[in-house]
Amino acid sequence: MNRYWLISFILLGILMGGMAQDCMQCGTYQCYTTPAECPAGTVTDMCDCCLVCAKDEDEECGGLWDMRGKCGEGLTCVKENGDDENSVGVCKKE
Repeated sequence: MNRYWLISFILLGILMGGMAQDCMQCGTYQCYTTPAECPAGTVTDMCDCCLVCAKDEDEECGGLWDMRGKCGEGLTCVKENGDDENSVGVCKKE
């Protein structure tokens, strides 16, 4: 029985560690080159360090730690499950 609990705690620790998102300090890594033309403009990445192309109207946005991207100016990320800040949405005009 004790072995069961030990294995459960180890698996829980691995799972929780894998869900943690850590951003490195800005300036300690090189940002990818942002394309010269971004139709929806530029926004900061999920760590708020590098500029990336913003998502345009009807493109996916949000997700866990905004991994699907952020919407451009004048757009908002409309999510099916508005209560869940980590859910995926679609960029729509404000």
